[in-house]
Amino acid sequence: MPKKSYKICLMRGDGVGPEIFDATMLVLNTVCDKFKIALDYTEVPAGDSTLKKLGVALPKSSLETFATSDACLKGPVGETVMDINVALRFGFDLYANLRPARSYPSICPPALRPDIDIVVIRENSEGFYRALENEIEPGVWTSAGVFTEKGAKRLANFAFKYAMNRRTSKTGKRKLVLATKANIFRNTHGMYLKTFEETASRYPNVAFQHLYADALCARLVRDPENFDVIASENLIADLLSDLVGQVAGGLGMTPGTNINYETKHAYFEPTHGCAPDIAGKGIANPIGQIRAAALMLDYLGTVHEDPKLNDASACIESAIDKLLASERTRLPIEVGGRANTIDVGKSVASMTMV
Repeated sequence: MPKKSYKICLMRGDGVGPEIFDATMLVLNTVCDKFKIALDYTEVPAGDSTLKKLGVALPKSSLETFATSDACLKGPVGETVMDINVALRFGFDLYANLRPARSYPSICPPALRPDIDIVVIRENSEGFYRALENEIEPGVWTSAGVFTEKGAKRLANFAFKYAMNRRTSKTGKRKLVLATKANIFRNTHGMYLKTFEETASRYPNVAFQHLYADALCARLVRDPENFDVIASENLIADLLSDLVGQVAGGLGMTPGTNINYETKHAYFEPTHGCAPDIAGKGIANPIGQIRAAALMLDYLGTVHEDPKLNDASACIESAIDKLLASERTRLPIEVGGRANTIDVGKSVASMTMV
């Protein structure tokens, strides 16, 4: 049921993180005022700067705040990203990672086409990202990946349900592609393929297709407009999401989720890194971070059955659409515009009120 207020954990991150966070908070506060949404913020330390100050990238107090929050909005971090992943993604079993990417006529180029609208769904808790490395003799290392039937099944169930709520293709069916290298990893990736094929039988209105990941990469460059939802295991989906984000206009445009819907733990972030080379210059693109905030509101509205949060999320996305349809001077520098980071935030915030 809807709550009177929602506890939000904030992690500003490193590099350009604080800059894009400031722009995002302008939008988030504006839209929450508009829809009369109460968010109770608690900012906690996390990332490279925290490691330097406190000797640990994610202090116990930060983890405790995250654990008791309804959601977390996180900025990009630097070299401590694995520390954060171990503590949050793996520690809280945040298995569902969605990375949507859309293009628009006004950002084509750098987008390859103006009609790209793809969501990559990444299994977020298994695979080679567990970084189980072992030096068996000097100079010789092995790396083990963890793949479970449980992980494959819940990713398949999540992906098909998500695809059912997407747009309808020209065939009259929603479209879902599974990317694997099951021709090489016959048991691990093969298990994912078998699980998705079995799940597909329960979703006749979803057009399911399996593609090998290397072939899919080539097709995403050639005809990205023909893809809708793409799912894969952890490593492949991470690579694909960067490719999809770039062909749709740039990684500064794309957000990501890290969710366990059963335990109701989640955090939301841009998919790009902290870009220390441009930190402090005010030129970073905040749209990926702003979209992460929109995804957070949509998640809260869904799990707490509070539709005004879903409406607020849609309002932010509509405001971004309006910005990207306006004159190029108001667009982020990354996509050929001339607006600095905070001005992009101000423009999106103002457009939520239109």
